[in-house]
Amino acid sequence: MIKCVCLVVWKADKLLLVQSRNRQKYYFPGGKIDAGESQKEALVREIDEELGVHLKPEQLHYHSSVVGPAYPQKDMETELNCYTTSADVDWETLHPQSEITDLEWMAVDDTERIAPAVLKWLEHIDAIGEKR
Repeated sequence: MIKCVCLVVWKADKLLLVQSRNRQKYYFPGGKIDAGESQKEALVREIDEELGVHLKPEQLHYHSSVVGPAYPQKDMETELNCYTTSADVDWETLHPQSEITDLEWMAVDDTERIAPAVLKWLEHIDAIGEKR
């Protein structure tokens, strides 16, 4: 299983999702946890690398975890440890960095372009009745 941390940013029925290396599917900003890193340390590093946003660990708030199909790996699962942030970020002016080739406010019903584990997270949110 691949263990990842990710940042969930949403408004109405749209999520801020990223595309890596021109892959077909989009997923939450974030990534794998390196050896010796806490989840928050990994997320701070990943968001800085991918979006150029400098967050502090105390600005990250655990939201939920879900296990779903990994993408683009086949026959693997990924554990998404999802966080939100209280940081004051102008999400509209961000530009992709590093291996990120695109970022987009994606409608949650755009299931063809959303990675499977993110779809699993959306199912979880709907199941617990959380408002987006």
